[in-house]
Amino acid sequence: MHTIITVIKKELIDTLRDRRTLISAIIMPALLLPIMLYGFTKLSNTIMKKEEEKKLKVAMLDAPAAFAATFDTARYELLTDVTIEEGRDAILADSLDAMVAFVDGYITKVSNAGTGKVNMWYKSTNISVKDRLSTIIDDYEETLLDARIVDLSLTKEAINPIELYKYDIAPKKEQLGKLAGGILPYLFIIFCFTGCMYPGLDLITGEKERGTIETLLTVPASRFKILLGKVITIALVGLAAAVMTILGLVAALKLLPDIPADLLETISNIIQFKYVMMLFVMIIPLSFFFAGMISAMVVRAKSFKEAQSILTPISFVIIMPALIGMMPGIELTWTTAAIPILNIALATKEIVAGTINMGHYFFIVATLCVIAIVAVYVSYKQFSKEGMVLK
Repeated sequence: MHTIITVIKKELIDTLRDRRTLISAIIMPALLLPIMLYGFTKLSNTIMKKEEEKKLKVAMLDAPAAFAATFDTARYELLTDVTIEEGRDAILADSLDAMVAFVDGYITKVSNAGTGKVNMWYKSTNISVKDRLSTIIDDYEETLLDARIVDLSLTKEAINPIELYKYDIAPKKEQLGKLAGGILPYLFIIFCFTGCMYPGLDLITGEKERGTIETLLTVPASRFKILLGKVITIALVGLAAAVMTILGLVAALKLLPDIPADLLETISNIIQFKYVMMLFVMIIPLSFFFAGMISAMVVRAKSFKEAQSILTPISFVIIMPALIGMMPGIELTWTTAAIPILNIALATKEIVAGTINMGHYFFIVATLCVIAIVAVYVSYKQFSKEGMVLK
């Protein structure tokens, strides 16, 4: 055990001296998410405010005077001398925002208590145009309906036999937890893998390139202890990257302005000791799995560049199960609990929402431990081959 600790100390010192590893494993996870979330929030708010305040240019074809009068001339510019073909072309050319046409004898049909047809053209890429116009049309329809009810000596209750009330009894914590829990595992999984990748490249392939691996193998220590020391170091850096990712995300959400109270409450639930420890217990074997897998793959490479070319496609393979876990309808079952990475993504959603089945949770932890042991064993078998270790 003393030998393994000595190797870990040596490798940690070498790792912490590597500026590239520090930036990718510690600084980037801690700062990237707060900066990205802050920038996204500011940009999103600016765009939405700009769209809401934008003066829309709308073409009106055969519109009733009462409908046209509902538009605020400070926010809308109405055009009437436009044909349907001209209006469609203008919308495609972005010189017109939308077109509303009252067709097929609309006024006659509505005057006779019938149903009139209204067409609306717009581009879905123009944010808020559809919503703004739909609101005006709905309000106008409500006005017509109220007038028709009075003319027919009816009441709204007489024409609405059913009044449906919908009650979503899922707690806010569970609703928001499912949302936040879907994004969270994707972030710490990819940063955990990235955090393991750079020290893995440096401590295995880097030492082969520098020629220091031969010196290390001459010390009175078995290859298993040397490899285990390296794997533990790689796993520790990956674990640190995952933890910094979570802390960075929580800090960003805590510090950002205009965060809804329900979301803040969910964040407070996420950072409770119980939930943090449950996530932490899953991340530990995940880090060792990544460390063992990366070590087994890069030991084959003869250069740093070759090792990078081997690991780059693997990062996409790692991302896919995490993305699948974000898809609706994918739930945590005994089957999905046995699929590496996907099980972490699904379990994190359940943990954050407070609906985790502890049987599933312990099975996932056991599964992760097994694949971590297998990965380390495969790495050891590769590291034991002279042709793999020595250039």
